[in-house]
Amino acid sequence: MHSFIIVSKNKETALDFANSECKKNQIDKFDFDLLTFQKAIGIEDIRNFQKKIYLKPIKSKEKAITIEAYNGITISAQNALLKILEEPPFNTIIYITIQNKNLLLPTILSRCKIIEFKDKSFELSQQETTDYLNILISLPQKPIGEKLLLAQDVTKNKGDAVRWLEKMIIVTRQQLLETQSKKLSTSQYLNILKSLQNTHTILSTTNANQRLALEILFLNL
Repeated sequence: MHSFIIVSKNKETALDFANSECKKNQIDKFDFDLLTFQKAIGIEDIRNFQKKIYLKPIKSKEKAITIEAYNGITISAQNALLKILEEPPFNTIIYITIQNKNLLLPTILSRCKIIEFKDKSFELSQQETTDYLNILISLPQKPIGEKLLLAQDVTKNKGDAVRWLEKMIIVTRQQLLETQSKKLSTSQYLNILKSLQNTHTILSTTNANQRLALEILFLNL
């Protein structure tokens, strides 16, 4: 099989694995191509990818192309990609790196070998905890304009937005369990936690627009 899906919350972990596999297969750096995208991959991106995939290797017997899909991939783009995966060039290895395999169609998953990393849970530093707590406490009272600006700042890409939500969920849970000096009521923390988790699920398992999802979240808090 020449097509692989590498699943990891950490894109560096996924890329390091792809690089190590290329070294094992003696693929020269000139025959390794990394495709990154600032937004969800669209059908035009797959068409451009298709042009590259049929080029011959320069210094190796095989070449490798890694597609970073951490900002999502549209359904139309997946259908176009499926046609390539059904009949890939014999001398090309395709890696798709993504944070959640459920973002991909079952037909895509069935045509690739899936390599899934169980990433270690992360801990927040004291400064990070303080920063996120300040946002948590002030968010319900922020003017609409500031909420929209925060959504813009958080959503540079989908991976960053998901990690931001994960950290905010950790801080909210900590505050919910706090027995003294609570800044908000228990019901407020519960409602915020539920909203954070719902938005995290949406961004982790669908191709929803991350900025729009966070704008809706913040405006409803």
